Amino acid sequence: MASLNQRSGTLGKRLAAHLLRRATYHVTPARIDDFANKTATQAVDELFLPTTPLYPNGPLYWGNGNPIFSPTNAGQGEADNIGSFPSNNAIAFWRIYEASADTSVKWKLINWFSTLFNLYSNYRYNYYYWQMLDAMAFQDLKKLANKMTLNNNMLTYLNNNQNNKNSPNENYAREFLELFTILKGETISVGNYTNYTEADISTAARVLTGFKNRDSGSDGETGIVSGYANFNQHDTGNKTFSAAFGNTTITGANNAGDMYRELGDFITMVFDQLETARAYVRKMYRFFVLDNISAEVETDIIEPLAVQLQNNGYQHADVLKRLLKSEHFYDEDDNDNTNEIVGGKMKSPLEMFITSTNLLNIQNSDTDLEDLFGGNRQHNVLNEHFRNVGFDFRGPNTVEGYPGFYDPPGYSRNWFSANYIYERFTYGISFRRGRRRNTSGYIPYQCDMVQWVENNVDTPNGPGTVPAPIGAANATKLVDDMLTYLLSEMPTGDRYDYFENKLLGGLSPINWYFSWAAYLNDGDDSNVRVGIENLYNAIMSSPEFQTF
Repeated sequence: MASLNQRSGTLGKRLAAHLLRRATYHVTPARIDDFANKTATQAVDELFLPTTPLYPNGPLYWGNGNPIFSPTNAGQGEADNIGSFPSNNAIAFWRIYEASADTSVKWKLINWFSTLFNLYSNYRYNYYYWQMLDAMAFQDLKKLANKMTLNNNMLTYLNNNQNNKNSPNENYAREFLELFTILKGETISVGNYTNYTEADISTAARVLTGFKNRDSGSDGETGIVSGYANFNQHDTGNKTFSAAFGNTTITGANNAGDMYRELGDFITMVFDQLETARAYVRKMYRFFVLDNISAEVETDIIEPLAVQLQNNGYQHADVLKRLLKSEHFYDEDDNDNTNEIVGGKMKSPLEMFITSTNLLNIQNSDTDLEDLFGGNRQHNVLNEHFRNVGFDFRGPNTVEGYPGFYDPPGYSRNWFSANYIYERFTYGISFRRGRRRNTSGYIPYQCDMVQWVENNVDTPNGPGTVPAPIGAANATKLVDDMLTYLLSEMPTGDRYDYFENKLLGGLSPINWYFSWAAYLNDGDDSNVRVGIENLYNAIMSSPEFQTF
């Protein structure tokens, strides 16, 4: 029986790493060690504490001492000199840096939100889209739906800015019901999808008439640039929905201000349906826990969390906390705690890049702010680690989203397609070389694995003695620690031996002890570097590294 009972006891390294990988991008060896001593309740509560943005002014450049948004070398298909609107590349780097530095669950939530309300960005409004997702991180899903409906990027992407009383456009209304909120149910007759009907789409489009995008003027609550209500183009009649929504009638607005009330009544009607709550909880489960939902999980996990979500006003943070603290999340509600959840999802390019740089303790080596957000080395990062593995930072090619987040039955396994196998299995090469794999194109990230071992595995009182080696002089400890930090599960048997042999190269642990002791004595790392980098290469190119 799948259980939402809170897990008791301290997490230990394995489950601490599991929680951190699933709930945040800021996963480091030191943080895994720290969270290993916390209970699930303590750890999850800490992840929901507020944090300070790394760049509170967003993706600004500094050119000639003055703040500007787009550098003259924007390139990569971006428009140069676009005034007050940041380029999509700049926004991409800002998102990477914020997610990498954020020690809370916030940026995981922001990126989950982006899978709920998918769009391919209009560069003029892209930053405002991400600003709003940021502002809504710890609000509620109902409010998020309202803000996204009025978001400039969404208004233009799905053409609701063209939806007028005399020329209705149903595009956004259709996606709002089919993809963004309640979702289609079983088709029971022509135009009847159980959860709503084709007539409901047309009626919803009438509610949504008259909302327009603008380049200035902000949302009153957040201060973020947002769309506005044009009453002259709004359908003022009452709107009656089908039996799927209890034949609810929404009174038409009588002025521009009242259009927001009408929109709120429509969103409330949709969110009053338990099926909307179920849809969001299923998406939460697939993003944070596991791709596939069994009948047992549907009954024991999804249904009670959906009831909670609806009853608490769609406060998703409380529901997610309960899920992340549960025995089920740690796969401890059955007799085999290694068969499903830990290591049960395929890493997206975001997980691959951001958690890898944090686990490897790699800092971006660019210090000039203009280079940091717009330099050529940053463009190499976008090509190497995102575009080449199926992740366009401007957004997915379809409104459904990236296949790795939505497409059954594979879901996250869609990230591991034939088109990306080489790039994913050679992933670690670029970090070791500080270049784009086998090219001369530099990236501003390079790891030193000997230094990493000294910082994360070794101890100050080493190397000990041959019978009792200490710290990194102990080959078994070194292999264990690298595997624990970099992989989601510890290999066993022949598979463990494979990784150990990569370090030792056929020599004995005693030989390793002397090599490490010599390095500590004279600082010459040539003998230890080969083994450590061979082990690193084996881990980073392993099938196990693909999962989290």
